[in-house]
Amino acid sequence: MSNVANHASGRPRAAQPQNRYRDLAPQYLHWAESGRTKPVRRSVDLSPAYHARLTQWCADAAKIIGASRVTGQDVIRTLVARLLMDESLARRIRDDLSMNL
Repeated sequence: MSNVANHASGRPRAAQPQNRYRDLAPQYLHWAESGRTKPVRRSVDLSPAYHARLTQWCADAAKIIGASRVTGQDVIRTLVARLLMDESLARRIRDDLSMNL
């Protein structure tokens, strides 16, 4: 279960670093708040090496934030939310895309 879900259930969370986006993030991380009744699925194919590294990163992140687990889907959902609210990150992603596509 993600740390977001732990927080919603009333269970205590581990202290997290201060984040200038902390007040904005919840509106982007919860699909139910958008008025939809059902999420829209997106899929991504990863190389076996990226898949293994993401799996390890998720396990490490869960330990760091005090969650029982962090899934790849949690990470991707959070990355998309961050992309949509952080123009500096959006610009860097566009630059990366222009070099790789």
